[in-house]
Amino acid sequence: MPELPEVEYTARQLRASVVGATIREAQVFWDRTIGHPALPDFLAEIAGLQIEGIRRRGKFLLVDLSGDQLLSVHRRMTGNFLLLPPGWQLDTSLRELDPSAWATKGPTYHYAPAAGMTLTHEMKYCRVSFVLEDGRCLLFTDPRKFGRVELWSRSQEQLALRGLGPEPLEDDFTRDYFAAVLSGRRSVIKQVLLDQMVVAGIGNIYADEALYYAHIHPSRRADSLSAAEVELLHAGVISVLASGIEHGGTSFNDYRDLWGEAGDNYNHVHVYQQEGKPCPRCGTVIERMVIAQRSAHFCPQCQQAPTLPGETVAAEASEASEALT
Repeated sequence: MPELPEVEYTARQLRASVVGATIREAQVFWDRTIGHPALPDFLAEIAGLQIEGIRRRGKFLLVDLSGDQLLSVHRRMTGNFLLLPPGWQLDTSLRELDPSAWATKGPTYHYAPAAGMTLTHEMKYCRVSFVLEDGRCLLFTDPRKFGRVELWSRSQEQLALRGLGPEPLEDDFTRDYFAAVLSGRRSVIKQVLLDQMVVAGIGNIYADEALYYAHIHPSRRADSLSAAEVELLHAGVISVLASGIEHGGTSFNDYRDLWGEAGDNYNHVHVYQQEGKPCPRCGTVIERMVIAQRSAHFCPQCQQAPTLPGETVAAEASEASEALT
């Protein structure tokens, strides 16, 4: 799932590329991608609006539009944006030729740079296309179809983004706040870091990396951390997120940036999906465990398992999937 660094990196690319452009129309190829309002209203209301700004809140990409409208996008597990230059033409012939394949793959796009020349781009899984007045197309692709695109009045922003905690890279994510919220949590620290109401934007990748930074085992109880450990973890959250943005996000499967390029941060992770490899700090083999049906990667030497009463708690198997948060 794209986490804060991946969304922020794409937001910066969009800010440099589409602010000032006008949306001529939206084309929707998977109706359920549109979460609000009803599809006919969405199509009617977004046509003709100008893109005034690009922001991010947690894992949400926010597009400020003219008319005091707000487009919110949650990419969930496999959602990506791709910006096509002018000259690409939509091909929906698969919808009639093979409806079942269409439901999975969506349309393709053809590029005709000169008369008699046509190139086909195997653009699969396009769910929404925002056609801009200048001829470019901003595509939202999503193989697993969990992503949601919603159009709101800007006055309803708090409703659209309800339940999100502070931004970890903003001033309100203080050590005092973090210490206070952890002191009241009996859950394991890995679960607490994934709770978007505690801090917005952290997912599996950066939770593992932050805990490694702070030498904290993922199964420690949140309220068992010392003041020094909380301070280290606070610094770790900020550090690994900033590094993720700097390296263009983490691509190990589906995530791509606005130009279809993979992020480089996977080459800079220390424990995430590094099971069986040596720890960069001490050489001990990285291990993996499951906490609340989620993988957790750690160094058993640098992040020693809790041994004292009150340091550990059983992980709840019913923890909701991050794809739905």
